[in-house]
Order: sequence, then structure tokens, then C-alpha cells
Amino acid sequence: MKTKLAAFRDSITNNLGYRLVALFLALVLWVFVQSEQRVETRARAVVRWVLPEGMALVEPPVESVTLTVEGVQAIVRTLRQRELGIEIDLSKAREGDVAIDLAQKTIEGLPQQLHVLSVAPSQVRVTLDRVLRRKVGVSPNPVGKVADGYRVIDVSVSPQRGELVGPVSILKDVDSVTTEEVDVGGLREDADFTVGLALRKGIAVAGKGQAFTVHVDVEPIVTERRFEGVPVLVRDGAYVASTQSVAVQLAGPEEELSNIDAGVVSVMVYLPEGYADAAGEARHGKGNGPRYEVVHGGSEAVKVQGVEPDRIAIIRKE
Repeated sequence: MKTKLAAFRDSITNNLGYRLVALFLALVLWVFVQSEQRVETRARAVVRWVLPEGMALVEPPVESVTLTVEGVQAIVRTLRQRELGIEIDLSKAREGDVAIDLAQKTIEGLPQQLHVLSVAPSQVRVTLDRVLRRKVGVSPNPVGKVADGYRVIDVSVSPQRGELVGPVSILKDVDSVTTEEVDVGGLREDADFTVGLALRKGIAVAGKGQAFTVHVDVEPIVTERRFEGVPVLVRDGAYVASTQSVAVQLAGPEEELSNIDAGVVSVMVYLPEGYADAAGEARHGKGNGPRYEVVHGGSEAVKVQGVEPDRIAIIRKE
């Protein structure tokens, strides 16, 4: 007596041919259904405009339309790999308004087996105008804030004029335009930016490749800071200053000045070679007699605005 496993194996083996035939017929039927099934889908078609020489559209033209097409599924799927287009030939049109029925236009690249159900938009109205070339002033358009402690001195653009081309009805009233936005955020030094112009659609820069350079002039904000109790030191150990400390007023870039540590600021007195007087008086800066300098640890951009008292008495040690 056969076991259940053997009986199951025999049933599969004995019916294998029928099963293969059934599978083949199912595949054939599926392919047939797929190839004959009609479906709808949407696709995008690019609009190409052909204009009369010396004429332009006043308003920005429609750049693309949406098609609703119908056809067998196998053909519809090929639309993903196709570039569809509609050509609007206005080469013989005259100045003024023109109505266009897009639904009646031929769709380039669309397989003949597919049927267009609708075009959106189906109709458009455009206005043709003569082309004007006009030179206008150009101004920079900076945005943002420079780094803390710095300020913008000047913003300029080169060239300061540009030639534009566009419809007469729009361009005739344009006397000046701005550049594209120039971000000056965080700047700590002068910078140049190469940018285009901020133009409304329908207007363009005449010629090709013309660029504009925006120069931003930045400088540190100069401020003042007062230091009290600044120690006075004498370079020659044989002398001491009668004034142990003074007040110092410094001026310089705001950021740098705020970072100076009061503990490093001092006044150093220098005596000329061979100096032997019992007492004397040092003055700030250069000179033949005793002089003093303010040491602050900052850069050359930091300047001494004043010292109080401005004269420092020195005496020889006993």
C-alpha cells in the first residue's frame, strides 16, 4: 500500500504536463489582456514658441501643458521615455493679441496609437509686441549683516549700466534695475561678487555672458576704551616712576578692543643712553629725553588716544 507521501508525489508527476499547459495558457491570456487593456494617463508636453523676427511676448508664455491620453496599456507605458512637445508657430502673426487653441495642435513625439482626450490649458491668449533694446542704470542689492564689530562703507557695481532687451510696452518705462541679491552676512573684509540682474520674465540682458561685479567695502567699527590703574614701569632699574599708575585711553576696532585683557596693558618708560639726571619727566612718543610707550598687546590698528597724566616724573633711586 502506498504511503501518503508517495501518493502525493505520483499525483504531481502524473498531472505535470497538464499543469504546465495551464500555466502557459494563463501567461498568454495575461499578456493579451495587458496588451489590449485601454487606460488613461497624464503626460507633460513642452511648448516651443516660434515668434516673428523683432517681436516678443509681453507676458511670460506657457512653458508646458498637461495632456490626458488614452490607449492600450503597453503603449501608454512608453510615454515615460518620450519627450512630448507642441510647437506654436507665430512667425507670421502681427503685433497685438493672438488667441491660440492648444487642443488643435499636433503633439510631437506622441505615438499614433494614443488618443488625446484633453489638453490643459486648452486655450491661451498672448500679446505680441515689438522688441526694444534699452540701456539702464544698475544698482547693487546687498542683503544680510556683516560681522559684529564691522560696518559697510560702500557697495558699488561694475559696470554701472547694462543693455536690456524686451517688449516695448514693458521696457520703455524701465530706467534702472538691481542686481541679484548679494549676501554680505558675516563679512569681515572687502569682497567682490559676480552676479546677474534681477529681471522680470520677458526682459533679458542683451548679448550673452554679460556679468556684473558687486564690490562691498567693509571696515572695522572704531571705538574707544579706557583702562584705569595701568601700571608704570621704568626700563632702567636705577630709576622709578613717581606715579605708580595712570589711566590709558585706547581707540581701535571694536571687536579687537573688547578682547584686550586689562591685565596686559602697561606703560613702559625708556631712558636715553647715558642718562644720569637725578630726576626727569617722560613724555609719550619719540624724543631725545625720557619717553614712554603704552603696551597693550593689540595690533597696529589699536591707537593710544591719551594718557592721564600725560607726563610721568621719574627719579633716581637712592
